[in-house]
Amino acid sequence: MKKKEHDIYEELEKAVLTGPNAFFGHLLRELAAAYSLDGVAFFEPDLKKSLLGLKLRYKHGLVFEHEENIRLDQASPLGQAILRGRSHAARLPGMHHLYIPFSLEGQAGVPGPQRSGVIRAERLHGKRGFRDRERQGAQTMVRNLVRHYYRAEYAELSRRHERGMAAVAELTEIFATSIRVRESFKHILTGVQKYFGFDRVRLYLIDKGANKLKGEYSADIRGQVKSISYDEIPLEPGAHRFADIVLGKSTGAFMDRYRECVLYLPLVVQGSTIGLLIVDNILSQHKIDPADLSMLKSFAGQIALAVDNVKLFDKVEELSLHDELTRLPLRRYFMQRFQEEFYRAERSRKPMALAWIDLDYFKEINDTYGHQIGDKVLKEVGRVILGNLRKIDFPCRYGGDEILILLPETGAFDARKLCERLAAEIRDLKIPVPFSRNRELQVSLSVGISVFPHDASSTEELLRKADEALYKVKSGGRGSIMLFDEKAAEAAPDAK
Repeated sequence: MKKKEHDIYEELEKAVLTGPNAFFGHLLRELAAAYSLDGVAFFEPDLKKSLLGLKLRYKHGLVFEHEENIRLDQASPLGQAILRGRSHAARLPGMHHLYIPFSLEGQAGVPGPQRSGVIRAERLHGKRGFRDRERQGAQTMVRNLVRHYYRAEYAELSRRHERGMAAVAELTEIFATSIRVRESFKHILTGVQKYFGFDRVRLYLIDKGANKLKGEYSADIRGQVKSISYDEIPLEPGAHRFADIVLGKSTGAFMDRYRECVLYLPLVVQGSTIGLLIVDNILSQHKIDPADLSMLKSFAGQIALAVDNVKLFDKVEELSLHDELTRLPLRRYFMQRFQEEFYRAERSRKPMALAWIDLDYFKEINDTYGHQIGDKVLKEVGRVILGNLRKIDFPCRYGGDEILILLPETGAFDARKLCERLAAEIRDLKIPVPFSRNRELQVSLSVGISVFPHDASSTEELLRKADEALYKVKSGGRGSIMLFDEKAAEAAPDAK
């Protein structure tokens, strides 16, 4: 049973979405079925070289790419027929051929790029040749189907244009608002992946201090966004193709092999490269659409500015959350982290210690030697503290000469040991004071420690009890460390 013309057009319209090869492969199948052909071939003419170049062939139920060139002598019957846009039948040893040229050039109302080509219908000897009615019918069928291809292609281009305009509007909004938090990197990547449909989108940023290209995030077609912070590439020629691209060096065979399904987009702000955006279809092996590629390149500047804004905001936020002198976090940042860590300790049922540190006689140091010496003292103390803490520990400059240290997953014994080590190292500091009699200054600490859950069941109570332990130290002569549990034991009446 022959297919209805409507069904053929519907199937061809779906093939248009996949690309020209899929469409013309489908056309060859339909023509072979309609006229009981043993083979069908699609050629593209190269008039400058006077050649017909074979692009696709259909035979034995398969469509495949094949190489064959036919010398096109313009004086020959075949050359004259193709130049005039007429079909031409030829008889070869063992084969009947029917050449059907097509071209939409000059046809009104057909938008989009022009294409010309030649379809060759093939029948083996032993079967009849191509009659006039078949020649006319096959030529009409080819031209109608190709005309439909352009109409379908134009409709698809229109849909892509509309989608592109929507992408422009929404991505521009994402880029414009991506300035407040580091999570914006995720929004930028998911926005690019969503609107262009790539298998994967990755972002790398340059760390100038470390001279490395560092991974940030990867977004994939499943909608998953993952950190790739583990991926660090030395920014040196030959270290990796990503580094070579950023440095403007030549790249290897990998890029040549996958150049149609991978795009490397350096992110440049005011002439300086800040990172690299990589989009790919390596998993699906779909070629990146030239229209998508062009649009993404046009977005490169906005993406770079959005990423740079996020980095700049991070720097500003870091400065606003950290004390410039000691490099320790400030009080409001500490209190936010304190709530998070306390909640985590409650859920995990693990201990957490809080150390409240006071620099002994700091006011007298400022009054006697001046604030410049006082600043040196604070700077050195901050350096020692940061150099002795674990990654999970969180210190802060609480105010003036008071420093708090949050010690997750730490009990009383380990908290005391840490504070003793800090106190000893700080006591060994020699702060130069050239104009004083001793030429240098030594510093000591007073420390009060409270521990969750033994001493307190809330953040407020933990702070208060560390402060009480510190007060007990200061009132007893300073320069020592006390756990709240020890202070409570001292306050208890002797057992009779």
